[in-house]
Amino acid sequence: MKALMRLAAALAMPGLMVQSAMAATQAPASAGPVGYMLGINDEIQVSLFGRQPLDVKTRIKEDGTVILPYIGAIKAIDQTPSQLASAIGQKLEAGGYLVNPVVNVEVTSFISNAVTIFGNLQSPGVYPLDRPQNVAMMVARAGGVRADGADYVLLRRQGEAERTIPLADLSGDGGSGLALRPGDTLFVPPARQFFVYGQVKSPGNFAIRSKMTLRQALAQAGGPTLGGTEHKVTLYREGKKIKRVDLESEVQANDVLRVNEKLF
Repeated sequence: MKALMRLAAALAMPGLMVQSAMAATQAPASAGPVGYMLGINDEIQVSLFGRQPLDVKTRIKEDGTVILPYIGAIKAIDQTPSQLASAIGQKLEAGGYLVNPVVNVEVTSFISNAVTIFGNLQSPGVYPLDRPQNVAMMVARAGGVRADGADYVLLRRQGEAERTIPLADLSGDGGSGLALRPGDTLFVPPARQFFVYGQVKSPGNFAIRSKMTLRQALAQAGGPTLGGTEHKVTLYREGKKIKRVDLESEVQANDVLRVNEKLF
């Protein structure tokens, strides 16, 4: 009992956040993402369960350790939360401070081993690499691309040139086979747009998809009305007016298509 009181007093040292919790007769031996490997600057919460439960929140130091009273420095990096909890428990018991201690380690802030994914997605954010992840899996984890998002992903990795991965490749061996690394950033930009007006059923602005032709662009707008014809299309591109339009050519960003009336 005296040993436990000494440990409680030591854990209240300045610089450590300690709070009491409700008594628990049983608690899990570990918590946090399964398989996540702890790294430098990750914030963790170490909890001791028993008659006098305690919670300690701290960050992993540059040398890869955390320091706990009586235990001293203990290696935290390259371990899962479960492994660190077990190591802390063993040190507490070996030092005679607790008998059969129940220790829980939870990651409260993922810093070292995470990927940032942002842009036109359903749930952009910072996601931990708690298991092997590739580009396709991370896009799915972020809820997928919104309707106003581009049909490609930009991968930014330190020391490498930016890489463009079409969404169509995410279901194949190209993008989906690319394993992510800690610190990677994925960005889905807004979709490039084109505009259609005149004698079409649904005039307006639309998102450009990879290798979309001008004919497909007209189809996006519902096609010509009874008063219009695809043989009378004017293209406005980069300030130029083009009357003879090849509908099999690809759409470019900010293209404006006008479907004119047919002559009876």
